[in-house]
Amino acid sequence: MRWAVQLTGEEADFKLLEPCFQSNDLRIVKHDELSFLESERLNSFTDANGVWAVADELLTQLHTTFHLFAGASPRFALGFAQPYSDDGAPLLGGRAVRAALTINFVCPQGITKLASSAPNGTFGSHVVSRAAADSTVRAALALIPTSEMSWYHIYDIIEFIGPKAIADKGWALTGDVRRIKQTANHYRHLGRPIGNQLPPNPPTIHQARTRALEFLRLWLLERV
Repeated sequence: MRWAVQLTGEEADFKLLEPCFQSNDLRIVKHDELSFLESERLNSFTDANGVWAVADELLTQLHTTFHLFAGASPRFALGFAQPYSDDGAPLLGGRAVRAALTINFVCPQGITKLASSAPNGTFGSHVVSRAAADSTVRAALALIPTSEMSWYHIYDIIEFIGPKAIADKGWALTGDVRRIKQTANHYRHLGRPIGNQLPPNPPTIHQARTRALEFLRLWLLERV
């Protein structure tokens, strides 16, 4: 069995990239006017579950390689996965679709807090006013990215507040803070892994983001 994973994106990008990625390890091809990603690494799987993980990694590496050498940032996404027989015939009923849904969670308690009364208005406006008057509060808010929070941001937040201060205030156990910081530090130093190893039982990035933002909220509440 062989697999091909559909790529969605701009046709102009496909015309640029198709000649650049042609090997058994990674190939962009056309099937019935649709573009697909193919790789020998996909063909060891009998179902689509394993295919998705490898295809995600290949697509990330394709994007970064193209950006590094050509300076462009094409934004492809994975569509459906199509299995083929060894002689190249598509297997009927074998197509797999991975659904994706983006959900934004809004904390009702947070909305209530921001809308509550504070000096000269609401608490939300008060925080912004304090940032204008206090460079430390301003620096704390600058640690929060407008896009998705990465390990770099998580590490900076822990360093900004101080691991010892977080533990001393009872916001987290010392071992938990150390585990988050060590994990973030590992991913900050992927180019120099020696001496920057993952801790046992490292948190996921989602867990670490939640804790880092919690620490920063508590820190800000003490200062505004």
